[in-house]
Amino acid sequence: MAIIETRDLTKYYGKARGITELNLKVEEGEFFGFIGPNGAGKSTLIRSLLGLIKPTSGEAKVMGKPLSLSREYLEEIGYLPSETTFYGDMKVSELISYSAKLRKKDCEKEAKALCERLELDTKKRIDQLSLGNRKKVGIVCA
Repeated sequence: MAIIETRDLTKYYGKARGITELNLKVEEGEFFGFIGPNGAGKSTLIRSLLGLIKPTSGEAKVMGKPLSLSREYLEEIGYLPSETTFYGDMKVSELISYSAKLRKKDCEKEAKALCERLELDTKKRIDQLSLGNRKKVGIVCA
């Protein structure tokens, strides 16, 4: 199943281009990142997929559902911004559990599998982790 799928997704801000006719498909289980120069449309695409801005034209689905600002839609989406800050004295396992509780989710099984896949030591404190491993914690929390 495609987790993210866009078809001819376009967003203009007046006459300025945000994204133009983007076709993208990200399958379940894949990791996908948006990289590119300033003005390439990365933030516009992410804001569109989160339902924070309305595309000018085209279609997009996240987990098979069309874009929406509904609470149910947003409760199923995780987002990892480029800059994250965590409680440094918490253990990774504590932070992941805390994050799930904030969203009222029971995702212990999925978090464990993802930590194993990312080779993330859940017994370490956040302030003992490298920047890369902190990013991995963010991915799991998202």
